[in-house]
Amino acid sequence: MPRSAEGAPGHRTESLDVGRGICAVLVLLFHGLLVFRIGGVDNAHLLPVDLSDPWLLLQHLLLGLANGPAYVTFFFVLSGTVLALSLDRDPPIHAGSVLGYLVRRGFRLYPLLIVTAGIAALLQLHYFELRDWPQATSWFNNSYKIDQAELPAEFLANVQGRSATLNGPAWSIKVEILASAVFPLLYLLSLTMRRAMLAALILCAAMFLLPGSAERWHYMNVFLFSFFLGALLPRWGWPVAAGLLRLGRVPRIALLTLLALVFLFSRRLLGPDEFAPPTVVLLETLCAAVAVVLLLHGGDRAFFHAAPMRLLARLSFGIYLLHVIVLSVLGHAVLPWLPVELGPMAALGWGLLLALVTFCITLPAAWVLHVLVERPMQQLGRVIAARLARRQSPLRRIA
Repeated sequence: MPRSAEGAPGHRTESLDVGRGICAVLVLLFHGLLVFRIGGVDNAHLLPVDLSDPWLLLQHLLLGLANGPAYVTFFFVLSGTVLALSLDRDPPIHAGSVLGYLVRRGFRLYPLLIVTAGIAALLQLHYFELRDWPQATSWFNNSYKIDQAELPAEFLANVQGRSATLNGPAWSIKVEILASAVFPLLYLLSLTMRRAMLAALILCAAMFLLPGSAERWHYMNVFLFSFFLGALLPRWGWPVAAGLLRLGRVPRIALLTLLALVFLFSRRLLGPDEFAPPTVVLLETLCAAVAVVLLLHGGDRAFFHAAPMRLLARLSFGIYLLHVIVLSVLGHAVLPWLPVELGPMAALGWGLLLALVTFCITLPAAWVLHVLVERPMQQLGRVIAARLARRQSPLRRIA
């Protein structure tokens, strides 16, 4: 018999949240490494590996270890798992439960999205300079160049989740919104092995076979598989964890090391210049699923319940959405004072220092937003969802 989410210890969701927090910090480091031209290289994250250029090779190594796009894929797998655990507690079997779920997700995703877009719009009006810095990459220089006449429309598109021009990381919130809208169906498909396998095959095929670009499908053809695989893990993931734990220590470490290397470096080797190459996303999703399985079903660790990790877990969403704004503010403050020509070591050092200072500022800023916006809005969403659920009449239970 499959072990359902109820069979997993309740405190394991805390381990999942800590995993999200750690990945948010690594995404921050990834973006810190994109600010300066190191060795004169522009946008190293979009270039293929070149063994003849030692500085580019070093950047690929660092960008692999702090592989921001891969960690976002991890977010999507983890979101699927967390949403499935939530729907295990309140299954989508009648209109009230489905509507309540959608309300909770809306109050989870939109408030910080709106606030961070507002902060970025104000900074665009009153702080960011419309100039390019010779020490900085095109990735950094191309940010916050919106014409003021177009800013209101762009702000509206950003708060709706249709655009991420004001805050780059918000692109993933659009994916979360769209995936959340169809997730109750994905959850129902995950409940039996036969339906789950068929749905997984269809979603995997969609990654490669749907006509047109991924933008045409709002990246749902690529990332919906990540959410669905995450949804399978509470119910069907425990045999994977058990199998890994039954392996001897050396084979287990070797296998997990191989999966970690695939997760970290497949994008650098197979598709650095593409936003969401299906093959890379598929590999990242499978590797991320193993990590989530171990967090959910594997051996528990005191590390995940330490006070600093709990704080990081609570603030992970704010850290993710705020850090590029903070990084951009710091970059515009520092760049006027730096030499036009930065040596490779200086450029790398400044990038790492900027990432460190960004983290030190983003952490308390995320705490303020958590206290003033995120937590109250989540609580309000739960209250509204509970009231709606009581008013709705049940529909026929779906087998």
